Amino acid sequence: MESLAAGLAIGLAALGVSFSLAIVYFKTLDSVTRQPDLLGSFRVLMFIGFAFIEAIALYALVISFMILSSHAG
Repeated sequence: MESLAAGLAIGLAALGVSFSLAIVYFKTLDSVTRQPDLLGSFRVLMFIGFAFIEAIALYALVISFMILSSHAG
């Protein structure tokens, strides 16, 4: 049962992260097409957003490892 919880934790987080990254990328692309002179600013903000979104996946990975290791013994 713990392995199912760990798998769901990382699986749902990966699903949410993939949708979030796609939304941020396409919104940035939309913003650049509207104001191409601000490409540098949008790029920096996009990568900062990517870093925060990817942190969610790393937290879920840590949580799934904690779930698996708490019931290993």
